[in-house]
Amino acid sequence: MENPVSLQYRHKGSYSNNILSSIRMNVAKNPDLPAFICEDTSLTWSEMWQKTNRLANGLSGLGLKPGDRLAIFLKNCIEFSETCVAGYKTGLIRSPVSSNFKSDELAYQLNDCGAAAIVTSPDLFLIVKDVQLRVPGLKHVIVTCDNTPEGVISYSALVQHSSPDDTGYAPAPEDIDLILYTSGTTGKPKGAIRGIMEDYHTGITVCVDWKIRSGDAQLVATPQYHAGAMAWFIATLVSGGTLVILPGFDPVKLLATIEKNKVNWLMMVPVMFDVVTSLPAEILNKHDLSSLRTLISGGAPLHTPTKLKIKELFKNAELNEFYGSTELGVSSCLRDVDQLRKVRCVGKPCHDLELKLFDQNGNEVKRGENGILYSRGLGGFRGYWNNEEATREAFLNDDWATVGDIARQDEEGYYYIVDRLKDMIITGGVNVYPVEIEGVLLQMEGVRDAAVIGVPDKQWGEAIKAIIVKKTDTSVTEESVIAYCREKLAKYKVPKSVDFVDSIPRTLTGKILKKDLRRVYWGENDIQVS
Repeated sequence: MENPVSLQYRHKGSYSNNILSSIRMNVAKNPDLPAFICEDTSLTWSEMWQKTNRLANGLSGLGLKPGDRLAIFLKNCIEFSETCVAGYKTGLIRSPVSSNFKSDELAYQLNDCGAAAIVTSPDLFLIVKDVQLRVPGLKHVIVTCDNTPEGVISYSALVQHSSPDDTGYAPAPEDIDLILYTSGTTGKPKGAIRGIMEDYHTGITVCVDWKIRSGDAQLVATPQYHAGAMAWFIATLVSGGTLVILPGFDPVKLLATIEKNKVNWLMMVPVMFDVVTSLPAEILNKHDLSSLRTLISGGAPLHTPTKLKIKELFKNAELNEFYGSTELGVSSCLRDVDQLRKVRCVGKPCHDLELKLFDQNGNEVKRGENGILYSRGLGGFRGYWNNEEATREAFLNDDWATVGDIARQDEEGYYYIVDRLKDMIITGGVNVYPVEIEGVLLQMEGVRDAAVIGVPDKQWGEAIKAIIVKKTDTSVTEESVIAYCREKLAKYKVPKSVDFVDSIPRTLTGKILKKDLRRVYWGENDIQVS
């Protein structure tokens, strides 16, 4: 018998396990299983494979090459998922864009990532049209409709008139998969680079940690452009399940969709769980929710009263809370068994991932002490697109990575987020960065100085508050400030309240003393997250 130790490695060459190879295997295994469902539209895995072949060949036929950036500016829909899969078949790097973005925000992301093409919808096309002249690198605008203006490409026509043959493209582990945009203390959004290997491993991690199996149906309730939704999507592609897409968050429709499609797992942010569990009893008791096995919450802490209502409504499901970020992926999980005994806790590290706390000098801190939370594993990011300085700041010894959150670890090894090194606000599970909003406020006539903070809010976790110093002899009001922001910013970035003060506390170098401002609203509680 041949000695196994001496056997040569048999998988030489370009082949490696990746998201596309998983998709191909799942098509062969369950061709007739629904892959994508959105309301009354459904595609089996076999149909999805052929349609995304056509889309991929169509994109390549436009002259797009591996490594080119493709922006996805869509609300939740099947076309979003199809475009992502086509990216694996072409080597195009996708950059999802918030469907809430206004013109300036869209133009910045398209220019920063160097988007050569964008897929959008008729209802968002006017925003794209408004920025085209400001994005010289944007060669192709593809709209998900049949009839398009001159110079604009019809998504359906592109699919219909392209070959159904396999492109033959094979992603390599080192290829870039996604550029997902987040923000920093400078107020300028940053593109977090995630690779094929990292995202494949993230999909595996989600499956391992939350017991996702082949054939499971996932309900997409959060916006598909979010980093979290992308991770869950990849988990369904890797495991070979069904992606059930809600076009928008509707709590009544959500319950009906769970029953209709026998959904097995879903992720929502706390404010969504609050809305669903607060529906009248006659609606909550109307639907069969017994198919649900796994519930995931993230983006903000989940209050104990909400946990109890979740457990009462979804009796067959395990409740899990996770901590993660656009850059680092899914980092930790608080499991069902620990939900009521570990308050404000984010749990322990996820599969194949290490967490560690360091001080600002790079020294490891003792258990029980606060430190900057770093992670290390195969599911993290590679750095920021075209931003070497921010990349250097995010990594310790080119190994451990952080987004600047401050945490502590208890005696049992569980982690708690206690503050943020950066001034990020988490409202309704969405990350908002004050400096961007402050920059808009300072452009408003009549505003002399401005600061933005998060304040406690029962519904949203944190609500955005603008603190403003008015110029003398001006008629600036709370209503005019909010109206101005609505014109300039995505809805979730608009302040919910405005306070007027005589001055804003700053350091000698001009940095706003955010902790002093927050103390008025949070008191001395050092856990300044809801």
